[in-house]
Amino acid sequence: MFFILTKKGIKNCFLLLCLFVCVVVTSAKIINRRAIFASAENEQKAYLAIIIDDFGYNGEGTDEMLALDIPFTAAIMPFCEKSSEDVNKVKAAGKEMIVHMPMESLLGKKSWVGDKGVFLNMTDEEIKAVVQEAFGVVEGAVGLNNHMGSAIMEDERTLNVVINDVADRGLIFLDSRTTANSAAKKVCQSRSCCLLGRDVFLDSTNDITVVKKQLMKAAEIAVKNGTAIAIGHVGPEGGKITAQAIKDLAPEIEKMGVEFVTITKLKEITYENNG
Repeated sequence: MFFILTKKGIKNCFLLLCLFVCVVVTSAKIINRRAIFASAENEQKAYLAIIIDDFGYNGEGTDEMLALDIPFTAAIMPFCEKSSEDVNKVKAAGKEMIVHMPMESLLGKKSWVGDKGVFLNMTDEEIKAVVQEAFGVVEGAVGLNNHMGSAIMEDERTLNVVINDVADRGLIFLDSRTTANSAAKKVCQSRSCCLLGRDVFLDSTNDITVVKKQLMKAAEIAVKNGTAIAIGHVGPEGGKITAQAIKDLAPEIEKMGVEFVTITKLKEITYENNG
């Protein structure tokens, strides 16, 4: 049986063919778009928390750090001449803060720790009193980390008194990891205290290239593990150089899929979301 196509029939067939092609192309675009969204949804997010130590004496780079437009956590020395002033500056800048608690070190000069802090020869009551005083100065702190402190971090008795106070307040204990023999994990687990720990030190150098290298290392750890914590400083340990390095690299790090967060946000991610 033969079909004879008229001009009108040929035109109708052509229109039907065009319609079919349009449907196929549109469907393909929808499928591809869904695949892209599905890929984006399944991609693991990375988070980097930066803690800046040694606020409290209005050290070099204080204003530059507080001007950064990324979230970070300021660790404030509680017993310095400018402690209260820096607390007010940090609050005015809308930044999060923790107590940067001076603690006895195994190495280094006692003067680096300061006259007031946590020392091995103190009684439990004395330690508790000085920790409470520190939180009184840094009012609104979300946690505490150690300044120096390798001797205390290895001593369960003294560390237990510090962490008891942090746990009673429902706050975060951040181990700066100044010693490989830290007892923080054991003590925090016994008190169900939120424990976070440093992954990278950013500075203690006047070479911005080194700071940038360390910052990228922290970002790469975040991409690999999901989270990372980096510690930098104001003052001679870092200051303006560290602030500039963060400012320069922040856009590049964010393009890597890394979000800058505070340690409060990191606590939420690591503890509440992951149990």
